[in-house]
Amino acid sequence: MTRFPAPDTPSPFADALRDGRFPVALEITSPRELRPEILLRRARLTDGRAQAIHVIQRSDRLPSLEASLLLADAGFEAVWHVVNRGQARADIESDARRAAAGGLRSALCIRGEGTDKDGPATPRVHEVVALLRDVCPEMRVGVTMNQYGPRDRVLHNLLRKLDAGATLVQTQPVFDASPFEALAAEVRSRAPSAAIVPMLMPCVPADAARRIARRLGVRPSAHGSEAEAWEDFSAKLRALAASPLADGVAILTPRADPPAGFAERLCAAIDEALDR
Repeated sequence: MTRFPAPDTPSPFADALRDGRFPVALEITSPRELRPEILLRRARLTDGRAQAIHVIQRSDRLPSLEASLLLADAGFEAVWHVVNRGQARADIESDARRAAAGGLRSALCIRGEGTDKDGPATPRVHEVVALLRDVCPEMRVGVTMNQYGPRDRVLHNLLRKLDAGATLVQTQPVFDASPFEALAAEVRSRAPSAAIVPMLMPCVPADAARRIARRLGVRPSAHGSEAEAWEDFSAKLRALAASPLADGVAILTPRADPPAGFAERLCAAIDEALDR
């Protein structure tokens, strides 16, 4: 199997993790078609405050790999979301070669959503991690953790992925700090070298919050006003930035294109929490 060397360009997110500077990652939705101007506009939402840009994989959108390659060409540290649901090992390996040849330095291995059926050649997520470590050994490979799931099963699945070579753990959205803190403390004790990156969602529309909370089996955050929602987000961000259990944060934008004023409030919350 051909291996690809690490790109000779710096990795802002990895460098910040190494230096203990609490980096920010931004998760965006790619456009439905090949529209680089839309993709770049979304990637620039935080005006340079995010050290990495995740591109969510959705079947009705420009694939995460294609969007990540475009962002990398534009100078961003793009995080390719590698989905195994319904995919054959050979297809994922082919994509990994393209990612490495295109200079991608980061990937997040996930199960993915949708109705695609697995086949006999569909690898498990931990096998995808091992594949990426084989094809591109210097790539930073992350995996996800559902802090709301059954503790023993979540830890069993996570440790298999870490044993396969993942070095970063990204959580589900933090609605309540307690589940995150309990499981993150366990991960820290069992895998002290793994970076832990919780996810936050700022000012989520009520219907979206209910839908996500229902999927995760938790109660959604209830806010009486937009101002209260932003204050809740800012407070959570400040708490995570001060927590020894969080090494950085991933911020998921609640809409593909947030409303007017959203970017300014998001940037202000980041600056306040990280004292920038």
